[in-house]
Amino acid sequence: MKKNLWFVLAALALAALAFFLLHRGDAGAMARVDIAGGETMRLPLNRDGTFEIEGAAFPVTLQVKDGAVRFINSVCPDHICEHTGWLQLEGEVAVCAPAGVSVTVE
Repeated sequence: MKKNLWFVLAALALAALAFFLLHRGDAGAMARVDIAGGETMRLPLNRDGTFEIEGAAFPVTLQVKDGAVRFINSVCPDHICEHTGWLQLEGEVAVCAPAGVSVTVE
């Protein structure tokens, strides 16, 4: 009987671990992209993809992968935004000031 109880507890622990690993990114996490001039768009962080942001002073490209977002290309003169790296935690922000684009994880 004790052996069966330990087996069930171990199986439940493994199931919980598998669930956590498969769902470690918040399914509701979003990247809010604010573009100078008032336009705002939202990108779900649970769907990988590359997104061209138009309507800014300079075109920029964002990449969403594995629950995180980053600038991967900007036509601005300094490219500081591209060196910011991945954003994945709520409240993290990256800005391409010359293009007038900011990205915030919500």
